[in-house]
Amino acid sequence: MTKITILDFLTEDQVRQAIACKDTKEVCEKIIRPNMAVINQKLGQENDPMYLAYCCEFVFRKAGQWK
Repeated sequence: MTKITILDFLTEDQVRQAIACKDTKEVCEKIIRPNMAVINQKLGQENDPMYLAYCCEFVFRKAGQWK
């Protein structure tokens, strides 16, 4: 299994925008889904946008960025 970080598929600006979102669905619809072509290219595979949004939520909660 390959380990990745959020910065492997989102820019720092996109991460800041995602942290400002109110929930996982908003992260998916505003940040992840519109950038899927670039994200898939960066990660070298097809990805599920909602799964990536959940991954962001997990990291943000662990980092104390979301309550």
